[in-house]
Amino acid sequence: MPQIMQILLTFACALAVGYLLDRLHMPGGMMVGAVLGSCLLGVLTQQALMPSPAKTAAQIIAGAFIGSGIKREELREMRAIVRPALILLPCLLVVNILAGLGVAATGDMDLMTAMMCCTPGGISDIPMIAADMGADPSIVVVMQFVRLVLGIGVFPLMIRFVTGAGQEETETAQKKEENKTFQAKHVVITLGVATVCGLIGKASPVPAGTMGFATLGSIVFACLYPKAQMPRTLRKLAQVLSGAYVGASVGLAQLVRLRTLGVPVLILVGAYTAACFAIGALLHRAGCFGRAEAMLAATPAGASDMALISADLGIRNAKLIVLQVLRLITVVLVFPSILSVVVGLFG
Repeated sequence: MPQIMQILLTFACALAVGYLLDRLHMPGGMMVGAVLGSCLLGVLTQQALMPSPAKTAAQIIAGAFIGSGIKREELREMRAIVRPALILLPCLLVVNILAGLGVAATGDMDLMTAMMCCTPGGISDIPMIAADMGADPSIVVVMQFVRLVLGIGVFPLMIRFVTGAGQEETETAQKKEENKTFQAKHVVITLGVATVCGLIGKASPVPAGTMGFATLGSIVFACLYPKAQMPRTLRKLAQVLSGAYVGASVGLAQLVRLRTLGVPVLILVGAYTAACFAIGALLHRAGCFGRAEAMLAATPAGASDMALISADLGIRNAKLIVLQVLRLITVVLVFPSILSVVVGLFG
């Protein structure tokens, strides 16, 4: 089958399942469904294909969506990001180390591989870093996929159930957005600025540069050009592209490998579930966020994923998204060096 047909078929399967779950009002349903649809296609036919530009496009659209919604009033609140970051990042590092030690003790893998399996970074970034550090990237991909599905599929549902955030707020937010008039030229200009900035970020050595630069560029543009806007439809498109890219990268071999990783997967899931509640409670009690936002901040999914999914819960908090981007950058830049030291001590 020609590659273009494979890409279109993958996108169609991702869109179909994503649309179904979205209509069922599942938080992040479009993205979760896209992952499931493209993954199922790959397992059954080995024809799933979604090139890396799809991920880049999703990151740029997510950055434009976030940035266009941040005006000068929201920027004044950015100083408040320091306190939650000082709570969140050290706590995630502790969870990473403890979970890694637990996985290494119960799974058939070395300590460095176990540590990288439990690192709360991006599914595309961490396996590459793991390979550079001498870990087994095939195991890391499988475990990171589990963490990603947990972050975008299970945790939003859990947060909605525990906090009550979601349906009423989501429907209100959606009705408000549907009533908003979008002009094509403003959307095109906003997306164009985000694209240029995102591509500059992609070419830079900055981790998570594509989304980071697209977001920052869109924020600056929105402050200078108040008509900057991005419709909800494009956010859904970004969810489908991102989910299809992830799902297409997981084949039968990775799913079969899950059978041998039962206990490590349980440790990973248990550790980050406990962390979501515990760190969320700390952030809430410190007055950094509301309860639902605090739990979302502690959710170990990608920054672009949380930006897209938090809107499904009726939450559009600029501090939350900036904190997630900061988490991703810190995890990619700082965590590997610290984990190397830990492996040297315990390995």
